Formats: sequence, C-alpha cells, structure tokens
Amino acid sequence: MKINKILLPVVASAMLLTGCDDQIMEWGRPNGQGVVTTAEIPLEVKMVLANYSNIKEYSEQYMPSNTLGIGMGASLLTGDDPRRQIAIDNYQMVTFGNAMKMDNMVSNTGSLNTNKLDEVLEVLKENNLKLYGHNFCWYQQAAQTYLKALIAPTFKTESTSNIATLLINGDFESGNIDPWFGWGNNSTREYSADEGPDGSPCIRITNPSDCDDYYFAQLMQDFANPLENGTTYTMRFKARSEQTGGSIQLCVQNTNNGNGGWYKQVPLTTEWNTYEFEYTCSKDDNQRLCINFGKVAGTYFLDDIEFGIKKADPDEGRTNLLVNGSFDENVDNWAAWNGGDCKSWDDAQGNKNPGCMVVVNPESRPSDQWRVQIHSDFLNAVQEGTEFYISYYIKCESGTGSVRCSTTGTAHYQGDQNVNTDWQRIEWTVTASGEVTGLNFDLAAAANTYYIDDVVVSLDPFNGDAGAKRRSPRKANIIWTFKTAEEKNAILTDALENWIKGMAEYLDSKGIVPAGYDVINEAIADGNGNGVRGLNNVFGGSDTDDDGNKTYDKAPEESAEVNGLQLNWGSNRWYWGYYVPDYGVKAFQFARKYLPAETKLFINDYNLETSPSKLAALINWVKEIDAANGSPIVDGIGSQMHVSISPTDDVDANNEKIAALRAQVDAMFQAMAASGKLVRVTELDIALGTSSPSAAQYKAQADAYRTIFESYKTNVPEAQQSGITLWSVSDAEDEHEYWLKGEVPNLFDAKFLRKWAYKGVCDGIAGEDLGLKYGGDDYKAYYEKQNVSSTVE
Repeated sequence: MKINKILLPVVASAMLLTGCDDQIMEWGRPNGQGVVTTAEIPLEVKMVLANYSNIKEYSEQYMPSNTLGIGMGASLLTGDDPRRQIAIDNYQMVTFGNAMKMDNMVSNTGSLNTNKLDEVLEVLKENNLKLYGHNFCWYQQAAQTYLKALIAPTFKTESTSNIATLLINGDFESGNIDPWFGWGNNSTREYSADEGPDGSPCIRITNPSDCDDYYFAQLMQDFANPLENGTTYTMRFKARSEQTGGSIQLCVQNTNNGNGGWYKQVPLTTEWNTYEFEYTCSKDDNQRLCINFGKVAGTYFLDDIEFGIKKADPDEGRTNLLVNGSFDENVDNWAAWNGGDCKSWDDAQGNKNPGCMVVVNPESRPSDQWRVQIHSDFLNAVQEGTEFYISYYIKCESGTGSVRCSTTGTAHYQGDQNVNTDWQRIEWTVTASGEVTGLNFDLAAAANTYYIDDVVVSLDPFNGDAGAKRRSPRKANIIWTFKTAEEKNAILTDALENWIKGMAEYLDSKGIVPAGYDVINEAIADGNGNGVRGLNNVFGGSDTDDDGNKTYDKAPEESAEVNGLQLNWGSNRWYWGYYVPDYGVKAFQFARKYLPAETKLFINDYNLETSPSKLAALINWVKEIDAANGSPIVDGIGSQMHVSISPTDDVDANNEKIAALRAQVDAMFQAMAASGKLVRVTELDIALGTSSPSAAQYKAQADAYRTIFESYKTNVPEAQQSGITLWSVSDAEDEHEYWLKGEVPNLFDAKFLRKWAYKGVCDGIAGEDLGLKYGGDDYKAYYEKQNVSSTVE
C-alpha cells in the first residue's frame, strides 16, 4: 500500500528541477554539512543526504512559529563531546533528560544543588539555545527521602542509652526485623528469638559466598530524618560472627544515587562484643545506614544497634559527695557492711571507662535487702531540709536482679529497682528529713553478680532527662507523634512551592528565560480508567523486586505497628495527589507566579497517540485545573511520542504500518488542537526493534518521522503549534543504556553521522522532498523508481 502525502507531486517537482537549475546542488558533501552514515542505504540517498543543511535551518524557513528541540543529557553539552556541536548546529532548544528533575536538584534536606547546571546553562546562552524545563511534578524521580521526612511521624525513644538513636527496632524486641531490609548475593536477613546476647532476640544475616566487595550483601535502614552536615554521630552495636575471620563494613548512603560515605570495616570474633564508632557527616544527603556483609561468606548476628547523636553526660559538671564513685582503679572508700567480702574490682566491665565495682549476692532474700550491703560515706553531710540527687549505673551478670539504695545518718529508702544485663542509669531524688551522712547499695533481694559504676551523690540537679526512665536500651520504648492529613497537605504544599520557586529564581539569576516548562509530567495512569495518579487510590507505578516479582505501588500505611510511615512506593516515587489532592492547580499557580510571563506552561504525557481514553482523561483534567484556577492557566499539552514501528524488508507491510501510525497521530493532534491549548511533541523517537536495520527498515524509520511532522503541520493550527523535540541525539550506547537499548531510534547513528531518518525529518519540516533540489537527474530517476519518500502513487 502506498501512502499519499501532502506534498508537491512528482511532476511538479520535476518541473522545478528543470526550470530552476540554479537550485540544484552538486553531489558530494558541501562545506559545513554532515557526513552520512555508513549504514546499508542506497548510495543515491547517501549522496543527496550529505547535501542537506542543518535541521534548524529548515525549521526557521518552513516552521518559523515553531521551536525545534532536542532532548539530551546535560553533560553532552559540555567538554569536547561531538554531540555538543550537533545540538548547537541543528536545534533551537534543549530539554535536559534528567538534570532538572527533582531527584537531581533537591538534596535530602531540601536544598537545591544548582551548581550542577551552571556550566551547561552558560553553553545555552553562548549558543543562543533556548531551554525547555523538564519537570516540576512527576510521580518518578522525585526527592522521596526529603518529602517523606517532611510528613513522617516523629518518634522518641525512651531508654537509658546515651545515644539518641535515629533507628527503629535496633534491639529486635518487636519480634521481627522491620523496618530493616536488604539485598544481594542471595543473602538472608532473619529474626532470631534467642541467639542474641544472653538468649535475647537479635538479627541473623547470612552471606552464602565470598564477593569482591562488602556491598554485595547489605542490611539497611533509612533514618527518620537525613543526617546533618557537620554533625558528629555515634554508632554502637553488639555483634558476633559464627565463623572465625568474619568481617562487616559500616557506611551511610544517599538513597537518591547510592553514593556512600564513612566506610568502616569491622572485624568480628565468634564472641559477642560491643562496638562503638563516631562519624562526622560531611554531606547534606546521607539518610541510610548500611551494614555491608557481602565480602566474607558466613553468618553474622547483630543486636542493640544504635546510631545517633550522643547525649551529654547527665552527670557532667556535678560535684560528687563521694570520694570514689567511678571505680577507675579500685573500690577504695567502699565497705561491705553486710554480706562478708562480697565486693571486688573489675578492670574490664566499666560503664564509661574500664573499671567498676562487683558485688556477689549468693542467695535471694527479698525481705532483707540489707543482708548484702555496700557503703560509702559522704565527704560532707547533707543537712536537714536539703534536696540531694543520687545517680548510678548498674547491671547484672545474667537474667534479672534487684537493687535499692538507702542512706545512713537519717535513713531514706529507695524503692526496689529491676536490673538486667545491660548497663542502665538510675536516678533518685531525696529531701533530707535529718542529717544524711552516707549511701548504701542493698543487693540481697535477688541472687546475682552485680556491676556498679559511676555513682554520683550531689547537691546539683541532674542535667537533662537522659536515663530518667530507667529502661534498658534493648527494651527501648518508641513514642510516635503522627501528623494530620491537614498538616501533611500544608507541609507538602509549601515544599512544592519552594521547589518551583527555587528553580525559577535560580534560572532567573543565570539570565535564563525558559521557553516552556513541563509543570506536570505523566499524571494520567494507563489503567484504572485512566485516572490521575495519586487521586482516588490510583497509582500505576510498578517495580521488580529482588526475586524478579512485579510489585505495584499502593496506598501508604502509617501506624506504630508498621514503625511509622511505610510508603509502599518504588524508589523516588512520589504521588503528589495522595497528600495534596489539588496539587495540579497549585503546581501551575506556583509556576505562573514565579516563572517569567513568556514561559509557556505545559502538561506532558505518553501513549496519547495509542490511547484515546488516556488523552481524553488528560484533556479533561486540564479543564478541571483551569476551572479550579478560575481562568485558563495551562498553556499547552505535550505528547511524548516514543514510537515503535518494528518494520521488516517488506516495503508494502512497512507502508501499511506507517499509514496506521498516521491515522493514530492525526486523531491525537486533532483532539489536542480541539482543546484550544498549545500543542507540542515533547519527546519524539522511533524505535526499530533491531540494532542492525536493513535499508528498508531505515527507510521506514525516515518515512515515519516524516509522517509525524506532516500530520502535526496539517492537524494543528499554526497559532497552536509550539514545535517538536527529538529525544536523544544519537544511537550511541551511552545514550541508550537504560532507554531503547539496541533500538537505533535517532537521527544520528552511533558514530554521530546522519541517518536516513535525518532526511525524513528535514523533508517533513519542509513539506517536500528536499533531495529533489540537491540531487540532480540521477537522484530524480532513483526517486521516481524507488519511491524514496513514499510520495508517488
């Protein structure tokens, strides 16, 4: 089947050639024009293609009200990359593929990383290239960690630990390992109820085989809030290896790009040990703790994992009425009043520093706590009516124990205090009812071996509330404070405004006036009745997990039972409408408020040519946004046209495919034009389904490009034409590592040489076969015989 194009007929074209010989160019490559691909296409086409001018010259001549754009990586516009000059020579406007997206621009603290764009914006200005902004709101490539931190519940951990931990369930007392997660090398992460220190719960992680580096198997948890640059944090944990020679690595990571810091290797033994390290954050965006265990095969056990700012010592600066409360060298000045020679000094079991007092109680006598009693006198007696403060650290060798303090001179008695195998700080405030001269530890209630350290008796009050709850770190209690839906809406609306405002002000500071901007990108879901993503529980995003299963985004969960906010969205996904239902109109209002009046504001989506229902849903949502604003605020609608035609060597079958494409594209452009908005093709490429096309397949690609330009010019009134942006410069591998790999979709080949598709675009812009002007009689004969441009009936 042949295709009728809206072009000058062949007879008329031939007349032009014979009547205007001065327009016929010599074959070969004129000065300044492009080298032609070595691909398998006819020699006559290669020769005439070499004579074509740069694309933008045809755009300026034949489509002066349009802007021809190129979508490309920002880095390709810097340095000596040949694609820099291709873009400068051939296009009028640039859209950056990723550089201006939120996850690239916004750190995990909300600050803008604008320095990434400084150099490339200067290239645009120096070469008179316009900028098309891409994008403000997209359900993918958002700054998820930053946005989640804004609305996540806050939590407070009640514990005697001196680390204000940023981790949840580091003691695994919840009966599971949530919210810890990980991946890699078929490794496992499992809850263990009784393999921790003294039979307590812990996590068991197993790496089945040695790897080249530690990160090949990981245990991870995201902090509730990103770390602060310049702040010093302490990590403390208990660990052991099932085998000798075990080793793990600690690091912190940026979830946006995986960049890490603070790589700390930790050799482990087969015995439980406590490890403590400090890390001073040197970045703005570290928000994940990684415990890497992929290098050395084996099974590892971890417990009581803490990471946070170390609290100030609650006893720092207090004047101690005891001579030796720290037991750094001995137990002098302490006496066993009851219980015989039950006290001793241990040089390794200290709380803050090595050294503590050890008291052994061999028999449980809960009614006679005084039968094992350790005493020390005060330096000065505390007088009647005076308030004084006692604090101490204590733990027992196994199980649980009991302690109470009492005073001498005038007797005061503390209530019985439970003791376990972790150091815990206990406080006691007393008002003397008479003269008080000394302190006793009464330890006979429960048989055990007790370790006592850092005892302070002072007239100075306690510093802060560290340890006041007398709770073991392993028994830490988390108290959640949740934000309301109204609070989340307000917080995220502010974040949206700040993001748009920040980008607009930055571009203004660089003297850049964007020609257009994708305010909202890919908002309409493919399924669910083509609903708006994020509204009415419509999502549509899918991921593939480590086991190869496809998982779909769904509504978040938020409760203490799921450890706060569980987002249930893929990496860097963000559905604005879920928390800000009117984000559509707000995004356009903020963009109109902060961007220059000349910048046209677009909404952009894909598959509009193949899904009329999706296009209708998009146009209807645009109407709703305009109505909510009170007047039209959306300037234009953009269609991503990532077309795949999969042609073969059957020319007639290829032409049928192109005819079907033309029908789809005609209908799309007509519907878009009927909206009254500007119409733009924002991302055009045509995949072939093969990395080594034949001449017939290259020709079909050129014809498809041409037919899209022809349809655009025919079906969109000139006043509504914004233009077309080609997506990616060339077929080079580095441009297609993640996009249309092996599909050779672009106008320049992998060596940056012109393809037949280049001619198709130029001819589509011009509305005629420009080769008839450049090729002479030989090309005319070939054209008539082979129907190179599919214009001959």
